[in-house]
Amino acid sequence: MVIGHWSLVIGHWSLVIGHWSLVIGHWSMEKVAIISDIHGNLPGLQAAMADIEACGCNQIVCLGDLVDGGDYNSEVVQVIRDNHITCVRGNHDEYNDLNLPNDIQYFLDTLPIEIVELDVVYTHVSPRIKKHKIDHPVEAWNVFDETNYRLCFVGHVHLPLIFGERCDEFGSSTAYDFDYEQPLYLDDQDRYVISVGSLGYGRDIVPKLRYAIYNKTENSIEFRAVEGEILSFQRM
Repeated sequence: MVIGHWSLVIGHWSLVIGHWSLVIGHWSMEKVAIISDIHGNLPGLQAAMADIEACGCNQIVCLGDLVDGGDYNSEVVQVIRDNHITCVRGNHDEYNDLNLPNDIQYFLDTLPIEIVELDVVYTHVSPRIKKHKIDHPVEAWNVFDETNYRLCFVGHVHLPLIFGERCDEFGSSTAYDFDYEQPLYLDDQDRYVISVGSLGYGRDIVPKLRYAIYNKTENSIEFRAVEGEILSFQRM
């Protein structure tokens, strides 16, 4: 293995990293829990992981921002690292003034900025070259216009959102309503940007930990809202 621009084959996975992007062939896992923006909130992460287990998920993907906000930055990284949870790098992982232990910061520094699984991408902010927070139908349209991914899972927004490419208005996309703990079935002929929420703190009035479950067999998204300790937005 050569760090920098390197390729690695593990079992039936073909992993290629270049420019800090990780491309895999296909995960066999059918039910994927997608978490993001933990920001050092270890109790919140533990509560979410208990819910993930209860829901029968067999894969977890983390969309970054593990640190910077709560009191348990190193502990959160250790949980992600020691449980071999697939993870991308967030902006707070890359830029912070926390003076973390060397092994913890090294782990964060060596995370890829995105993971691509066939026509699905997992990233923190955006798969666009010019990265903007995806919290509006127009910015979601920019993603559809500039990329070919069928599904794009993002964090950073701290809100659960879903946008579809099909839209009657040019230069925009469709924002879909949803109910927590209920699957939203996706159209095989459409494309989607899904913001999964946060396990640190939200940017709305819902005082719960939120993440998403992607069921590959059903082609559905389920947003989860879990009771647990959340951080104060004022701390950020």
